[in-house]
Order: sequence, then C-alpha cells, then structure tokens
Amino acid sequence: MIARAVRWHLAQAIRFAALAIVIVGGLPQSATAAPLEIKRAVNIAQWFTWPRYEPAPSDRISWPPYKDVPKPPSLSDLKRLKEVGFDTVRLPVDPAPFMVFEGGRQRLVYERLFDALAKINAAGMNAIVDLHPNSRHPVWGQHAVIKGPGTPTFDRYADLIEEMARKLDRHRARVALELINEPRIKCKGDDQARWNELAKGLVDRARKGSTTLTLLMTGACVSSAEGLVALDPKAFDDDKIIYTFHFYDPFSFTHQGAQFIPWPDKYLDEVPWPANARPMEKPLAKTMQRVAEAKIDPLEREKALIGAQANLKKFYNTNADQGLIRARFAPVAEWARKHNIEPIRIFIGEFGVLKKRQGLPGALCKDRMRWLTDIRTIADEFGFSWAYFNYDGPFALLTDERTRDFDQSVLAALGMTQAKVACQD
Repeated sequence: MIARAVRWHLAQAIRFAALAIVIVGGLPQSATAAPLEIKRAVNIAQWFTWPRYEPAPSDRISWPPYKDVPKPPSLSDLKRLKEVGFDTVRLPVDPAPFMVFEGGRQRLVYERLFDALAKINAAGMNAIVDLHPNSRHPVWGQHAVIKGPGTPTFDRYADLIEEMARKLDRHRARVALELINEPRIKCKGDDQARWNELAKGLVDRARKGSTTLTLLMTGACVSSAEGLVALDPKAFDDDKIIYTFHFYDPFSFTHQGAQFIPWPDKYLDEVPWPANARPMEKPLAKTMQRVAEAKIDPLEREKALIGAQANLKKFYNTNADQGLIRARFAPVAEWARKHNIEPIRIFIGEFGVLKKRQGLPGALCKDRMRWLTDIRTIADEFGFSWAYFNYDGPFALLTDERTRDFDQSVLAALGMTQAKVACQD
C-alpha cells in the first residue's frame, strides 16, 4: 500500500512538472520542432524598405511610413510564386518606423506588417521578417545600429528585436526573424570580436521575446561568406538558428551597370559569364561608350574610365567560372560541418544579377542565366537553401511591373521549370 501511494504521488509530481513546463513556455529548444523549413525563397525587397524619411538632419518619418511604389504584390501574385515553386518569402523590413513611432501609430505599423505576413502565409508560403536597416540614414541606419549597446539607436533596435520576436512567436510555425541585414563591420581582429559580442546580444534579446521562434543570423563583412565563417556559433548554442550569407561574386559581373552604386562597375556593360565566354574587347568598347555618355565633369570621366577598365581587366584575369563559386562555398560547408550545423541551415539569403534594360548597361540574359544556374546548382550540391534576389526592380523576376509576368528564363535557371527558355537579348 505504501509503495503504491509513493508511485501515485511520484506520477502526479511528474504530471504537474510537465504541465508547469508547458505553462511557463514550452519544452527546451532541443526538444521542440526543427527550425522553419526553407528551401527555395524569393526576396520581395521593396515592400517595406522605403520609409518616407524626412530630409536630414531630421530623424522623423512622414506618415504613412512606407511607400506604395512599386505596388506590393497581391494575394494572387503571391499564389503564383508558390505555384512556380517558391516556398518562402524573405521580406526585408526597414525597422526605423517601428522605432520612431509610438502608441497607436506604432500599432498600425505592426498591423501593416502582419497583414503582409498573413497574405504570404495564405498563399501557402513561409515568411522571413528580415530587419534591414538603411545603409545610409545617419540616425536610424546600419552604421548607427552597429555602434553597439549604450547608444540610442542600438538600444532601440535591441528593444525592437525582443518585441518583434514576442509578437512573431504565435506565428512561429510559418514565420522566422532575421536579426540584421549586411552588418557594415569588418570580419577580422577586434572588429570580428566586437561582432561576435553584438550578434550574441541580438540573439539573447530575441530569445527573451521567444525561445522557440526560428532566427536567422549572419556574419560581418556585409553578410559575406567570409564573414559567416568568421562567426563563432558556439556563443549561441541554439539549434533553431539558420545561418545566412549573401553572394554577389564577382561583383563586377553581378553589379555591372548598377546606377545606384558609387563604384566604376556602374559603367560596365555586357560583361560575360563565365569570364572566358567572350573576349574583353566588346565589353570594353561598350564600357568606354557608357563612360563617354555619362553626364559627369571631365575629371570624373577620366577617373571613371580608368576605374572601369581596371575592374574589367581584373575580372578577366581571374578567369571566373563555376570553380570560383565552389571555392567560395566550400569554406562555408566546412565551417558548418565543424560546428555540427546541418547544410539545410545554411541559407544564401540573396543572390542575383542586374539585368540589361533598354538604354542602360547591364548583363546580357544568357550570361545572367548561366550565373544563376551555376549558383543554384552548386548551392543544391552543397545542400544550402537559398533566396533569389529580387521579385521586382533591376534584378527582377518580373518582366513587367504592370502585367506582373514572370521571367521564364529566370525560373528555368532556378530549376523551377523543365522548359528550355531562349533569352531575347
């Protein structure tokens, strides 16, 4: 009788202890479900990344906070993305409006974001909320954030991460949180040590908001592969973190003709992939023509010509091809193996090539498709997940903002259709 009573009390104690675990906040992470499954994602980067900043030196944002140009995707647009094979939307979100506005207006900012997430989930896709500080804003931008604890912007940013994680927790089966995009800090020496500390602080704040939400963490050096392998994941000891890097190598190929950059690559035109696909004479002639047509003063023109020629020659001298991509991905795979991180938890969060548009420099379709195919197939070989950049804009999957038609050649390069699509350059 005494033994039976002891067994009964022991069973009740175990039952109440288990119930207490559930009430307090669930089982430890190692006993919960795996991180959110991401395989083939697409960035929709202009939905929440253009706040209506007031002119400097103001730190204010006009209301409503986000622009509607270009037009956000409809539910029908999102369903079509799912139908062609994308399983996740990476949604870059400039965090400034969440930090600037308070009270009712802040609630409305959250409502707008959560309406977008509900639409993505209703289309059958997962979503990544990528906190994406502006790279140039002096008060709310990237450089202000990475100054670290004790500075107003970082402290507000950390508060936002905790609150965002708390609000996203109930959607954790379909939504993940990326803690920061492309940190502008070096990935060597004291700078890397500082980034390890900052990264751990951001993860810790997110875990105060949710112990179960899937998080994405990046390395320094603007989310490069080199930055990721310099990161120390032991500081997190968290199996619900996905590790991410971005890939735009070689930059002189992927960003040729990009008018939004200050470097001479903005004048490069019809640079091939791989580098040995065509002789240098044709892209050199095209590039010289672009520099000659640029509306810049004579001194700037001379500097642009020298810089563009130098970058083009450097690109050709590398003989860049698939081997370069494998050589950049291999250290990431080794880093993951060393730290017992499954390959599927390595996520190429951005990759893409600026396309040639009428009257502007850029990559020819056939070269873009060869590079995209190489990235996708080699990422698949390593077992990495990925997100194409981007849905719209100069890297776009869309061929037309009005019709919202998809570029079939891009879908083919990404392995989402078996049809062989001929480029129309």
